[in-house]
Amino acid sequence: MTWKPDPPSQASMAKALNVSQQVVSYQLKHTLKERCHKKPKCHHLNQRSVQIRRQRSWSLYKLLHKDRWRKFITTYEAWIYLSYTNAKSKVQYISRDQNRRDLIPLTTVPHPKGVMVWMGISASGVTKPRSVQPGAKIDSEYYIQKILKPFLKDDYCRLYPNGDAVFHQDFAPSHASRVTQKLLTDQRVQFLRPQQWMPNSPDAAPCDYFLWGHLKNKLNKRRVSTLRGAFKRLLEKR
Repeated sequence: MTWKPDPPSQASMAKALNVSQQVVSYQLKHTLKERCHKKPKCHHLNQRSVQIRRQRSWSLYKLLHKDRWRKFITTYEAWIYLSYTNAKSKVQYISRDQNRRDLIPLTTVPHPKGVMVWMGISASGVTKPRSVQPGAKIDSEYYIQKILKPFLKDDYCRLYPNGDAVFHQDFAPSHASRVTQKLLTDQRVQFLRPQQWMPNSPDAAPCDYFLWGHLKNKLNKRRVSTLRGAFKRLLEKR
């Protein structure tokens, strides 16, 4: 049963064989010499996405190779929730004489309080986190006035005084709009256009596969009770 791509759980095997789960675990480990591992997660790509990635990956590689990645600013936004804070753990240790019923449930909030935060990372440093006003409609005008212009004024010039960096953003409608791209062109900012980026590629975006996970993990260790406090702690964790 264990050789199957989707084998039954140890509990299911124990029930089918009419033995305890401890016996199954022992036999797997000592008799069959097998260990249980979680399968790695990955994004499923349809054929069209695979084809586009193949078409665009080489040109993107040439844009970044030979240390050119050092001139690359990549940005992304993420939701920060209060439920990420106050050192909540997914595990709990109990003694042998205790029952699983003694575990304290990990509760989830149906509509947790949260704030959307925009941020970027580069070889020269990180940008200032910028929060999105709760309830705001994030259209091109809001993105340009509240996020993009402050970024170009404060962060872009600070990180790359020569203005020779390549700017990458995700391609939400407000980011990929003509008015947004026109502003970047008028400001003489090099940037990746939607047709240059590979679709469904969190593995190619450092904010996706590293930055936000790292910051949320750090934030989880701090005790905060308000969104303002969470954002303040985030500023400290850069």
